[in-house]
Amino acid sequence: MNKKVIWAIVALVAAIGIFLGIYLLTRPQTQQGSKQITVIVVHKDGTEKTFTYRTDEEYLDKVLVSEGLMEGHEDKYGMVIDKVDGVTADWNTDKAYWSLYVGEEYATTGVSQTPVYDGSTYKLVYETFTE
Repeated sequence: MNKKVIWAIVALVAAIGIFLGIYLLTRPQTQQGSKQITVIVVHKDGTEKTFTYRTDEEYLDKVLVSEGLMEGHEDKYGMVIDKVDGVTADWNTDKAYWSLYVGEEYATTGVSQTPVYDGSTYKLVYETFTE
């Protein structure tokens, strides 16, 4: 192999290492042990239902699925929410989807990457996309 190829491989390995390190340092940290959380579901008509759960799970999708509040499917980015509290949001029919909020802020992570913290409130809102 010539020197250019070797240097390209070294640079690629270094770049992968740097990106992995950044990911590990900046990913949301989880909280182990028993936690109590509140989940508010806002339906299409604006009505709200509040659920309180005690859990040892570290990520929100695990809690919501095990409690039967949410159904979804996995894709390459994690869990996609299909149904909440028995109600399906169908993008293909009316551009509807279930959005996730942590407190009052729109979540910056998906439901399978959102850590569960004791005392936290999460909101699942039925929304439709409008241009």
